[in-house]
Amino acid sequence: MKLYEWEAKHLLASLGVRVPKGQLVKDKFEGKGRYVVKAQVLEGGRGKRGLVRATDDPQSAIDEMRKSGVDLFLVEEYVPHDREAYISALLDRETGEPMIAVSPVGGVDVESMAQVRTFVIPMERGVRGYDLIKIERHIGIKGVGDVVNALYKLVTEYDAELAEINPLAVTPEGPIALDAKVIIDDNALFRHQDLLSKFNRAYKPESYVDLGGDIGIISNGAGLTMATMDMVKLMGGEPADFFDVGGGADRARVKEALLRVASNPRVKRIVINIFGGITRCDEVARGIVEAIDVIKKPVFVRLSGVNEEEGRKILAEKGIEAYSRAIDAIGDALRS
Repeated sequence: MKLYEWEAKHLLASLGVRVPKGQLVKDKFEGKGRYVVKAQVLEGGRGKRGLVRATDDPQSAIDEMRKSGVDLFLVEEYVPHDREAYISALLDRETGEPMIAVSPVGGVDVESMAQVRTFVIPMERGVRGYDLIKIERHIGIKGVGDVVNALYKLVTEYDAELAEINPLAVTPEGPIALDAKVIIDDNALFRHQDLLSKFNRAYKPESYVDLGGDIGIISNGAGLTMATMDMVKLMGGEPADFFDVGGGADRARVKEALLRVASNPRVKRIVINIFGGITRCDEVARGIVEAIDVIKKPVFVRLSGVNEEEGRKILAEKGIEAYSRAIDAIGDALRS
């Protein structure tokens, strides 16, 4: 889930990062002086589209941007600064550990610059003083400890896929985040419902899209669900739906998903592909068992991961086979 800029800055400020003083505006802004007006949209490249403006007439900028369909604006104090840098935190794909990416130059298209350098910081030890020394030397800015620690915490404790400050401005009072981007893993949102409630965001534990085929699909995680759909298609079947039950799916959510997919009259068979990380296989199995007598349609289940053996036992007691490989479950579904 992408956070709006104002949400990302609120979160960063709560973790000790300096951000400009600002306010959210829906209608009229009464302030006078130089401000920066930013349209609150979940898109990149706002500056190129004229949706970020430094101006002495913020209300006119708001009125102009509103013509683009924007209805929420962040109006911030203008912060004079000496220069800009880039800093972000994300997971390193090779090691699975948090990584800090920095550049002494910030702004548009920073990712394409050769000056970006990365620092992998293992979770078992966290950020140390020598990490900060290396980072500060590369970007030429001192006093970024609070920034690095906050970004690192967003990845390790808030399940952020990306936590980015671009630009990080250099001022006589220290670094300040002029812009921020935070993307939280959809499969971990159930762990952050208090945070979502602060932003008036609804927690949606599942995602369903009707696709028109006859093979019902239920899985956990958007990537695994899409991969399951692709396998069905490549093996000659037609997916009836995209149904991601999300991370941490319990028996009630799995039961609800099965009942919903089975209620589609086009669905003849249902493939359930679960990789248990956050999701527990035994909870999935209990949800399937509670729904199976109601749906009256064949179900082909692949279970792998946390509490896998217990989940298999629960299904076996109901006469349901649990496959080790998704390809086998899908193959039997298509042949049945």
